[in-house]
Amino acid sequence: MLLLITNFGCKEDKVPVVTTNEITSITGNSARSGGTITDEGSDKIIIYGVCWSTNPLPTISDNKTFDGTGSGSFTSNITGLNGSTTYYVRAYATNSAGTGYGLEQTFKTLIDQGTLEDVLIHNYIISNPNLSFQLKPSGLYYSDLIVGSGPAPVAHHAAYVIYTGKFLNGVVFDTNVGDPDTLTFPVGEGWLIPGMDEGITYMREGGKALLLIPSKLAYGTAGLYPDIPSDTPLLFEVNLVKVN
Repeated sequence: MLLLITNFGCKEDKVPVVTTNEITSITGNSARSGGTITDEGSDKIIIYGVCWSTNPLPTISDNKTFDGTGSGSFTSNITGLNGSTTYYVRAYATNSAGTGYGLEQTFKTLIDQGTLEDVLIHNYIISNPNLSFQLKPSGLYYSDLIVGSGPAPVAHHAAYVIYTGKFLNGVVFDTNVGDPDTLTFPVGEGWLIPGMDEGITYMREGGKALLLIPSKLAYGTAGLYPDIPSDTPLLFEVNLVKVN
């Protein structure tokens, strides 16, 4: 009997081999990475990209990008990150056999401007526990120092105020204390920065208050050259002398 054995062989299933690029273009909420596929494995690449997490060894079950198919090098934009946070990133490539991962890269996002401003405001409040700030829906922080007994101003009333404007480090940038005249303006008509215009409406004649004003209710990203930088929270101490 002649036994004929034919070895057809079989192709071993193999996941892709991929490397992870260094992390670049790091901001408070984004970064850039990517990878290079050095071996497609046993089948064509179905999808590739990068995956990331705040925990080590991220997988495609975590956050990920979908950057294409095939082989070669690719760039990935990582978005939606939190400021001042450590992230772990790996490039990945998937074929019919499974997913291969590159070596892990680690980076920390910057403190973005919005987050930095929030930190400054938070630190000021916790450093001054004697002040009782109320957070208004607009984002304004309001604290009564002396509650007035006179009328409360409403839109189009004339308000007469004595004020001092400070940065949160205590440096005064503007004041009319000692001037012969008070600052007089019509309430709610946009003559002042929004935070000041709003804060006055919570006061009563004869009252004194602190207004902790985030930059979005003050001079915003433009600032006020040359005294107030962009994205700067401000503190106003306001005396409401008269309402007419």
